Amino acid sequence: MKTSGYYELRCAVVEMFYEVLQADKSAVGQAAGRCLVEFRGEARSGGREALVVLSVLLARVARHDPSALKRFEPEVGALRALSRKSSSWGNLTSSEKERMQEDVRYVLEKAAT
Repeated sequence: MKTSGYYELRCAVVEMFYEVLQADKSAVGQAAGRCLVEFRGEARSGGREALVVLSVLLARVARHDPSALKRFEPEVGALRALSRKSSSWGNLTSSEKERMQEDVRYVLEKAAT
């Protein structure tokens, strides 16, 4: 079965986020910021990889420190724009698409409150 690489990238982002959070005793926003630097290429790609990185990181922020989402307004805006592009969702299996939709929806709901 051909894979899109969604889960590989998602797991890499989640793993780095929690490693930074634990190792550096960083605040949630700081850990997300560091991960954005580490995954800069993917986050700026403007395609599916960017949507994966942003949705995963911002969902972690929304879950653990929703008030910190305000510091990530440009990234939330980019997430919103990417989620509207059909090309960002291309080559995903139904389970991958569903999982990423959950993250995107969660971030946008929390950012709106």
